[in-house]
Amino acid sequence: MPAGKPAGVPCVQLDEALRCRLFGRPERPRFCASLRPGPEMCGHNRQEAMAYLDALERATRP
Repeated sequence: MPAGKPAGVPCVQLDEALRCRLFGRPERPRFCASLRPGPEMCGHNRQEAMAYLDALERATRP
C-alpha cells in the first residue's frame, strides 16, 4: 500500500483470517518485517490491540 491506508481499514495483504499473505516473502514491506510488537501493542485481546493501533494511526496522521 504505497500511499498508506485509512485508520481502521485492514491491509490489502491480509487474508480472510487476517493473516499476512506476504509473511516470510521477499516482497513483504521493510516496515512490516521490522515491526516487533510487544505486550503493550498487543494487549490482552484483539480489541485492545486494535485500540492501540488506532491510537498510533491517529498520532502519526499527516
